[in-house]
Amino acid sequence: MTEQQYDNLKENYLKHIKRYMKEAGGLFPHITILADHLNETEDPKSAVIHIPIPDEYMENDEAKDEFIEDILPDIMKTVKEKFKPHAIAWTSEAWMRVADKDFNFNEHTYKLLPKKEVLFVSIETEDKQEHHIYEMKRTGMKVTDEGDLCDDIDLIQMEDSMSNAPLKGRFSGLYKKLINS
Repeated sequence: MTEQQYDNLKENYLKHIKRYMKEAGGLFPHITILADHLNETEDPKSAVIHIPIPDEYMENDEAKDEFIEDILPDIMKTVKEKFKPHAIAWTSEAWMRVADKDFNFNEHTYKLLPKKEVLFVSIETEDKQEHHIYEMKRTGMKVTDEGDLCDDIDLIQMEDSMSNAPLKGRFSGLYKKLINS
């Protein structure tokens, strides 16, 4: 996959996720792998592999650790048999607090900051990590094409959301961890 092909695939993935979230009124947490098929020797075809994370693995820290430490490496071994991964994305709805640089941050004062509901997408490659963060504005309810009610959501890209600042946490560093599994 060339850099231009990767950029196109990444942009299409981001458009798809935002469109899905707006149409469905929400988004399930998942990991996505942007890859090439290994069996295509002359002109490899790109692949987007979605790995939804079942609710039971998002319930608490122990379940999340089990998914990252035990289940995901096994999935990745299977993926690498058929695909050459170029990037791994972690995508989820989240709550976020934002502070100025001079904010006196400690274990008590951070709770004074207002929370924002966001769509969070972290995309990691071999040599970089980028973040795309969109504030979610729930504007009411709407009827889906299937006749169900769901939240009507506007997504507003937050400033500096494509920062290359490294993140910490169990869902960061997945590319290097999983490529080496």
